[in-house]
Amino acid sequence: MADGSLSQFKATLARKMARKEKAQGKFDRTKLGFKSSDSKLEFDFPKLSDSELEQVKKDIRKKIISKRRTELIIFGAILIGLIIYLIINLN
Repeated sequence: MADGSLSQFKATLARKMARKEKAQGKFDRTKLGFKSSDSKLEFDFPKLSDSELEQVKKDIRKKIISKRRTELIIFGAILIGLIIYLIINLN
């Protein structure tokens, strides 16, 4: 044998296998219940008439406006509190 070349080759193979195992992950994904990305999701939404669809859109818009208003009130209260705190502490 020429200067341990077989042992170096075995070490190279071992490192290659370790990298491969690390890249694949520790567990077998097929046994964990992962689904294939090839399957397309299907949703069963009810069929709505035009008037019902417009009503759903209005309801969603109302909820968004209400949520935005609440967030602005909270942000404003925090901002006012911060300004008052800074004014009191700077004097």
